[in-house]
Amino acid sequence: MHLLNSSVLTLSILCLVGCVTAPDRSTSQTKPAYSNTVKQISVPSDSGAQYYVLDKGARGALRTITTKRIGLSGSSYSKRLYNCSGNTVKYLGTGDTFAEMNRSSPSGDLSPIVKGSIAYYVGLEACK
Repeated sequence: MHLLNSSVLTLSILCLVGCVTAPDRSTSQTKPAYSNTVKQISVPSDSGAQYYVLDKGARGALRTITTKRIGLSGSSYSKRLYNCSGNTVKYLGTGDTFAEMNRSSPSGDLSPIVKGSIAYYVGLEACK
């Protein structure tokens, strides 16, 4: 039984990593700080979901972070741009799949980050 649970966990982790198509870096606006590392982060304001960092990038005070959210409603992907010194954020893309996120249009201007929001907790990781 323990071996079966171990296999399911391993398969789940592999799917989390392997089911995500790698982004095309040739048109990236920021240089990735690291990639191919999946890290779970805590988002207390969305306690019914799990958040995973799929990629991070940096250029000066600007940071990008791509996350996968897994919750009761399913999975979704988001890429955000943070101005760490200005405490602002905007969506670069969002979607139910990684490909859909990459095809989506960015939101408007950078907006102030509300303390305690999802953007706040994701930003803590992005701006490290």
